[in-house]
Amino acid sequence: MQTLLIVDDEVLIADGLHAMLAEAFQGRLRVLCCYSAAQAMEIASQTQVDILLTDINMPDVSGLELHEKLTEKHPGCQVIYLTGYSDFEYARKALDQHAFAYVLKGEGDDFVISTVERAMKKEAPAPAPASQPEKGTEWIQALHGYINAHLSEDLSLNRLAEYCHFHPVYLSRVYRETTGMTLSDYINQCRQERAEQLLRNSRMTVLEISRLMGFATDNYFCRWFRKRTGISPHSFRNGKK
Repeated sequence: MQTLLIVDDEVLIADGLHAMLAEAFQGRLRVLCCYSAAQAMEIASQTQVDILLTDINMPDVSGLELHEKLTEKHPGCQVIYLTGYSDFEYARKALDQHAFAYVLKGEGDDFVISTVERAMKKEAPAPAPASQPEKGTEWIQALHGYINAHLSEDLSLNRLAEYCHFHPVYLSRVYRETTGMTLSDYINQCRQERAEQLLRNSRMTVLEISRLMGFATDNYFCRWFRKRTGISPHSFRNGKK
C-alpha cells in the first residue's frame, strides 16, 4: 500500500485533508499528517513516502526545500504543492522542481481526490514530440504537443489543466506569463494554421475540415475563419484575398 504524507503548518487545513483523504482512499492508501517540515523528514526517515502533499510556503522550511530533501531520500515520491492564491509567484519555482501537481487551498474535495488518484498511478504528462520543438520549459513543450495532437477534441482550460496536473487558474496565469499569449490564442493559432494547410493541400471539404478542427458546425467554422483572416475558407482555397 502506498503512503501519502500531508504537511501543512495550518493545523485545521492539514487535519481536514487528512480526514477527507483517509476516508476517500480507505484500504488503498495510507494517509499520514504532520505540521512541519521537520516532522515530515522524521517520518520520511522511518517510512517510505510515495506521495507528498505539502504547503508550499511554511515558516520553518518551505515546501520547495522539503520537496528537494524528501525526494533525495525517496526518489520516486510524487509531490503535490498546496498553496493559496497569494503564492502564485513563489509557486512558479515548483515548475523547475518537477512537481507532480499544484492545488489551491480551499479547492473542492473532488479535485484534490482526483489529483491524488493520478499521483498514485503516476500519470505524468508525456514529453513533447521531437518533431515539434518549442521554446520554453519542458511542460510547455509537452502541452503544445498535446494541443497539436488533439485539435479536434476537448481543449478546455479544465482539460488542459488536468493534463498538466496544475490548477486551471494557475495554468492560465503561468502560461500567459511564460509565453506572452493566452492558451486560447495559441489554440486558435494552431487551428488556423492547420485549417489553412488543409485548405491549400487537401481535397477535404470545408465541413470535414471544420469537424477536424473541433467546430460544432461548418457555419461556425466559416465565421471564425473569416474573423481571423478576413476571407471565407472557400475564398482562401481559391486563392482570393
